[in-house]
Amino acid sequence: MKRLIGFTALALVLVAIAGALGAWQLRAWQDRRESEARDLTQLTPVPLREVMGPDDPFPGTDLGRPVSLEGEWLPGGAFYVSDREHAGTAGLWLVVPLAVGAATDPAIPVVLGWTEDVDPSLVPTGAGSLTGWLQPPEGNGSFDDDPSDDVVPQLRTADAIQRVDNDLYSAYAVATSPSAGLSPAPLDALPEVGWFSALRNLLDALERWFFGGFAAFVWWRWLRDEQAVRTAASAARQIDDAPSVD
Repeated sequence: MKRLIGFTALALVLVAIAGALGAWQLRAWQDRRESEARDLTQLTPVPLREVMGPDDPFPGTDLGRPVSLEGEWLPGGAFYVSDREHAGTAGLWLVVPLAVGAATDPAIPVVLGWTEDVDPSLVPTGAGSLTGWLQPPEGNGSFDDDPSDDVVPQLRTADAIQRVDNDLYSAYAVATSPSAGLSPAPLDALPEVGWFSALRNLLDALERWFFGGFAAFVWWRWLRDEQAVRTAASAARQIDDAPSVD
């Protein structure tokens, strides 16, 4: 019995250690992938014109990059994007185009933050200066059931350009710090993580779990063999103890 208890305790300890080490490696794999996805967002901001021009397509390699923006707000082009959540509450994004440079220069729509209701008093005017994360225009196929209002279902360049006389960049920016009276708007798109990012950590996790499974298998085989030996010994004793027939 002591041998059974000791071997079982050893097997449990090995399985527990292997499981814990595997879970640790899995967390390291997840953390490294999440860190890679945030890498661009942590870079030092650069002027928008160093990343893309007004007529350039969206630079996919700069998804999420912080850019510094300076120019003039175009309050007449302000609009709201519906079905945006913050802390579990449905609301709107406030978007205001910013003419990068003078008031007549090409503009970029800027998500200034989240609000629960339409509030024109939150729309800025005059000169603007901020840092924002660069994002591609949306295009989820949503239908605007009321084109006459200032609320749209997605942030598309085609919708924004109808509200201003300026040319628009083929991108929008999410303010890294929300304007007064607004809550932060989360990033909808981050850089994609490569398939092989932190692969070693994932393989190490699988290796630890394989070792734990192997230890459990060895314990099960030992227990089965031990039981078979006990059963055979018990049967032999029964035969030896059986009364002989003369």
